[in-house]
Amino acid sequence: MEKKVPMQVAVTVWEGAGQKEIYLSPGENLLMGLVREGLPIDFFCTTGKCRTCALRMHIPQASASDAAATEQYRLGPDAIGKGFRLACQVYVNGPLSVYLDTPGSA
Repeated sequence: MEKKVPMQVAVTVWEGAGQKEIYLSPGENLLMGLVREGLPIDFFCTTGKCRTCALRMHIPQASASDAAATEQYRLGPDAIGKGFRLACQVYVNGPLSVYLDTPGSA
């Protein structure tokens, strides 16, 4: 019997001039995936209230959950329009890019 391998989603992580690909399961929380992979991301509350995990991202349509009400309130439409999201509120559905060199710039 053939064992099924769960589908994985590629997340390209940019840090400075370098990049690394990590793989998350569909529906997995981005912050938890970054932490699991040992990447340098600051966070505190994990609920979207502190803004500590705000990062610039490139998220193609349908590759992640839409900005939750908490993100919209905490970041505002300008920051979200510039690609900032709270990593703790992003659930990955498809390939996306994350820029670790822009924390807290939202």
